[in-house]
Amino acid sequence: MPSLHFSRYHEIAADVAGALIARRGDDPLRGWNDEVIVASSGMAQAIAAEVVARAGGVAGLQLQTPETLARRIVNDAGEYPRVATEEERRLAMRAAVRAIDHSILETRGIASLLERALRDVRDSGLSIDQLGERVRTASGLRDRERKKLVLRVFAESERLIAATGAIDPADLLRRAAGIIRSGAPVARQIVAGFYDMTGAQLELLLALRDAGHIASVHVPAGDGESYRFAHRFVGSVAGGTPRRDPAFTVREPQWSVSVHETRPKEIAAICAAVGTLLRSGTPPRAIGIAARAIDPHDAALFRRLAASEGFTTTGAPETPLAAHRIARGILLLLRLNEKGFPRGDVLEVVRSGLRTAARINVDRADAETRQAKIAGGTSERLRLVRSPKFAVADFIAVVAELESLAPPRGALLRGAQWSEWLREAIDRFRIETAVDVDCAAALEEIADLFRLADRTNVRFDSGAVIEAIEARALQKETAPSLPAVWLGDVMTFRGRTFEHLFVFGAQEGSFPQRRIEDPLLPDADRRLLGIREIGDGRDEERFLFRLLFDGARATLRFSFARTDGFGKLLRPSQFLRNFVIERHPERREELLADFAAAVARGVGNEVRDPAPIAAPGEGEGAGTPARPSRRALQLLARSGTNGPFDGYIAGEVLRSRFAAALESLSPTALEDFGECPQKFLLKHILNVRDIDDPDHELEIQPREKGLLAHEVLENFYRGLSRDEFHAAAANLPLLPPELVARLDAEIDRAFDRLEEAAPPLNANMRRMERGTARRLLRDFIAADFADLAETGLFPTEFEYLFGSKYRERARHPEPFLIETGGVTLRVEGRIDRIDEGDEKVRIVDYKYGKALRHVDLGEKIDKGVRLQLPLYAMAVAAFRGMDPSRVDGAIKPLTVTTTKGEKFAFSLADKQEHLKETLEIFATAISQGRFPAYPNERDDDFNSCKYCPVNESCRTKHDPEEAYAVTRAGDPRTLLAPER
Repeated sequence: MPSLHFSRYHEIAADVAGALIARRGDDPLRGWNDEVIVASSGMAQAIAAEVVARAGGVAGLQLQTPETLARRIVNDAGEYPRVATEEERRLAMRAAVRAIDHSILETRGIASLLERALRDVRDSGLSIDQLGERVRTASGLRDRERKKLVLRVFAESERLIAATGAIDPADLLRRAAGIIRSGAPVARQIVAGFYDMTGAQLELLLALRDAGHIASVHVPAGDGESYRFAHRFVGSVAGGTPRRDPAFTVREPQWSVSVHETRPKEIAAICAAVGTLLRSGTPPRAIGIAARAIDPHDAALFRRLAASEGFTTTGAPETPLAAHRIARGILLLLRLNEKGFPRGDVLEVVRSGLRTAARINVDRADAETRQAKIAGGTSERLRLVRSPKFAVADFIAVVAELESLAPPRGALLRGAQWSEWLREAIDRFRIETAVDVDCAAALEEIADLFRLADRTNVRFDSGAVIEAIEARALQKETAPSLPAVWLGDVMTFRGRTFEHLFVFGAQEGSFPQRRIEDPLLPDADRRLLGIREIGDGRDEERFLFRLLFDGARATLRFSFARTDGFGKLLRPSQFLRNFVIERHPERREELLADFAAAVARGVGNEVRDPAPIAAPGEGEGAGTPARPSRRALQLLARSGTNGPFDGYIAGEVLRSRFAAALESLSPTALEDFGECPQKFLLKHILNVRDIDDPDHELEIQPREKGLLAHEVLENFYRGLSRDEFHAAAANLPLLPPELVARLDAEIDRAFDRLEEAAPPLNANMRRMERGTARRLLRDFIAADFADLAETGLFPTEFEYLFGSKYRERARHPEPFLIETGGVTLRVEGRIDRIDEGDEKVRIVDYKYGKALRHVDLGEKIDKGVRLQLPLYAMAVAAFRGMDPSRVDGAIKPLTVTTTKGEKFAFSLADKQEHLKETLEIFATAISQGRFPAYPNERDDDFNSCKYCPVNESCRTKHDPEEAYAVTRAGDPRTLLAPER
């Protein structure tokens, strides 16, 4: 029986190095008598470092994993099997799922679930035949038929792997164990750093033990509750539970806990603390940074923030293969047919470097296809689009070319065909840099994978190729120009020891990690079948948490974030909270009530550094005084001061531009100012615009529907005579058949023109929209006729244009001039309709939908948030020399509502004087550069944010305190009005 030792990782490294050197002797030219089976690369590096420090070199020393040892044993026996790679196993499982017809196997993600379950089965040391026998004979097993289905998939997957000439990794370990039991010579082994093994690895270890080839086993564990997870492994190797080793003593480093607002701030604080240690003389190799798991975003953020502190982190930067332009272009090609050749994807393929026979200016094609409202489609469909733009024709030619290159929709091809397709696609892309070469090489390896899979005589869909590309990553080894500090997850941390260790992300859900039970093979069934159970993982997580203490000699600093940055509150790790409570039982109630707040006030055994752990301005670490950040102070100092930060802009050059903006204004622009002055600044002075992104939409966009309705109503009313109107008004609510027919004809003409310009994605949906338009406009005209008959008015002007910008199309070529605030406002615009009677003129503005934003129009005009229609009314009164008492205005919702008509109407005589005051306030504010942001998202009010191009990034909108400070004025007019 091998000797069993319990030690920390750095003590294991020292003990193993001492045993190796003692067995070899003092002669550095002698070979090593023993080999070492290590649990991780960290353990191997630690042992190697100890051997180098004591013996001066490690030449010829075997530090190997169980898999590496198994391969050597099998090769020495004259066998050279090829072990299936993870990619091959994944591809085989996908093909196996597709080969068996069953409804369960059509579930999304089922192949990944089955691959994980198969891995658990094989790692448990079971073959598929052995599992099948247990399924047949096990009593109490639920849903036995489903287990048989899973067995069929497993067997098919292994058959496909065998067809490629490969074996499962567990078979390699089993074969090596058999060779050892047959008496084959094997060097004496030292087992170092394991606290658990898979069933297949344990079978190899037990074969070595029974053959007397294991000298000692070194386990990083003790007999306490924290080390319970290791008891199973120790019992398997030593035949019992671990006993306390007199040499193993539990020691704790100095520890501290800090809490930060978000993960980026937490990472910034750690980098600042590491920089402080390095500047105080601590060598980089003495510092480590660990987490339960590190995603690529965290790693990239660490490298960026570490550079500002004068160091870098270990580990080659990893980029997903799919993020590279060539791989991204190929992924888009694979999906083009399935998605119907979307406009953006087609252009992105060309931008990715695809060489096309058709010449195309991508940026120009992007702009002109947006203007033509091309969402995508096949070249045959796009040729129906009537556009004089050359770039649109070039785009259609590129689509036709991609149709021949992209795989057909739902294509099932053999592996060799996919391999050939991939190689052809790679050759079509421009290769310009060394990274492009690496990307092409990785794609070539995927092509080789499918060429090898051709032996299985299985056909694959494009999803298999997509999955293979998305599973790959590119690594670029770079020589660090700065001192490198180790960064990694807890699993790669095993075997390493640092003087100062930082552990970040210590919150619930991360440490401990959540485990999800396998729905195909739940733990209850695994227990009956003898497969390793998934469990809740708490014992292993607790063990890993304990190893962090064992791997830190001097200081151990935990940190966690309060929120995820998107408003979700995060809870601290249960292990961390329990640990702190155990050390400070007198503060138990305080820590349980609000752990983060208690930690911010400091808990015992704090780490003392030359400088605070927290980044400048955070002050949230234990024992660190709170200090507000510089940026927070800047925001506080400049907010609410009527300075540039709040939209109050000074400067003669800018004021001249503001004055120029007043020279020609549309009523819509002034209305934007009335809703939100900053929106006016962005849209009408800085010319900020939303970029339309056409998409495959089943329905016509609301704006397009509104334009269609305007066109139909204009043409319908232009052809309406007074006699026809009076005849129709007498029979309301029914309309005469001839008027209905005329309306339907106008609707058909408008929809036909739209379909010529932008063919519908779904013809049935377009026909339904055409029918809906008929119904809505018939109802609108019937209600409008009733209103006209009641008021004694009749439409006489349609699309009335005024102002110099409309030139020859304008009914009144001069703008409407208003002297106010020391400047002359030049107002130009387009009036939807003018109704006239014996004594009255009414200005009508159509609004698509129910026009909720325009309810209580008179009150909103007084507030200055609805200015378009009253300005039109003032312009018409001025142009015609009419008294304001004879001019009214009304909003006409195109969807008939139950809201009374007077809620959408006003009299110019009642509003004109107050309106002039409003214009003076606004003109003065514009000329003085006063553009505060004024958020409002209520449709039943005036919703200033609805059509703002920057509504997603408005500071005032998203800061509750600033929003309250601004909006308590009620409206921008009140906010900007001079105090009286």
